[in-house]
Amino acid sequence: MTSEEHQKLLNSLANTLESQGITITHIDMAEMPELFDEKYRKLAKPVERDGYSPDLEGMKGALRHFGEVKTSVKDDPNIDAQLRALTSREMDGKDIPLHIVVPKELKKELEGKLYKLGLYDKYKKGSIKIWS
Repeated sequence: MTSEEHQKLLNSLANTLESQGITITHIDMAEMPELFDEKYRKLAKPVERDGYSPDLEGMKGALRHFGEVKTSVKDDPNIDAQLRALTSREMDGKDIPLHIVVPKELKKELEGKLYKLGLYDKYKKGSIKIWS
């Protein structure tokens, strides 16, 4: 079940990414369009890849970007497989950037999760970006 907090964070992430020149092309509103800006309400849901779909997709130039919201790290049973699936994607030999938004109090926990999954190098190089 997707929460109102999750959807508000997703709308904020979409706006933040747009302010950085990323055009939002897909977003998963999970039957809560009233929590999203009007400009996102007609967008399709993101496509599933390797069994997982990001919360949003966007494009900047020729490079796709994924966005994901996590309101829980410890209690999310799918997080390991989902992070591996979304960070393993490439486009023209470049990692597809993954933008993850979490409440401030979960940032360190998510960083630890990335380290345990062997994804910390991608985080340090910037192909994984954490927003809090």
